[in-house]
Amino acid sequence: MELGIGEWAVISVCAILILGYVRGYYYNRQKAEQILAWLQPGLEKLGKVEPGERLAGLATGGRLQVKQAIEPFRRVEAIFILAPRENLIFWLFHHLLGRNDELALKISLRTQPSTEIEVARRGDREFARIVSGGEKKTFTRLSGLPKYEAAYRGKSNADQLKTFLERYGKVVFRLSLRREQQHLFVRAYLPHLQTKPAEAFITSLKALLE
Repeated sequence: MELGIGEWAVISVCAILILGYVRGYYYNRQKAEQILAWLQPGLEKLGKVEPGERLAGLATGGRLQVKQAIEPFRRVEAIFILAPRENLIFWLFHHLLGRNDELALKISLRTQPSTEIEVARRGDREFARIVSGGEKKTFTRLSGLPKYEAAYRGKSNADQLKTFLERYGKVVFRLSLRREQQHLFVRAYLPHLQTKPAEAFITSLKALLE
């Protein structure tokens, strides 16, 4: 029985999706190994690195943690999430949104920081809610930032924050340093971040606490 154009089209699409899944799966495995090799030496400067729990759902990536980190950190959890290269349709949508492989750092601090900092891409609703939330002590916004917004309150930390943004403003799309929770939360895109050692990035984050 000869197949029609429609059947061949369906077979071709399925073949492309299957080949794309296999290629994306192995590519992401290689990427995960590269990220671990880059990230672990930086975290080892803070203390003993241990593997964390598996990522939930269909997310591809990994998790590392330092439970007894050195001052001024108490605990560090590093989560990296890879673009969904196994699914060509999801990956295309992910790419069109301008997203890439991501790193999230959840850092609890030993003492309250003297400064609170918020950094986000322009239009971020959470940033607007926090910075314009009618708090007793308002945030001071930094001006002249083209693609993102930044604000701080408390001890003047403008110079350190500007230095950090000059280095990492292109890759960090969310940063939150808060006194009440005593934590530092960071989300950043990995490809450009990996051009320098992970230790350099962590050192720059520590400078924000000085």
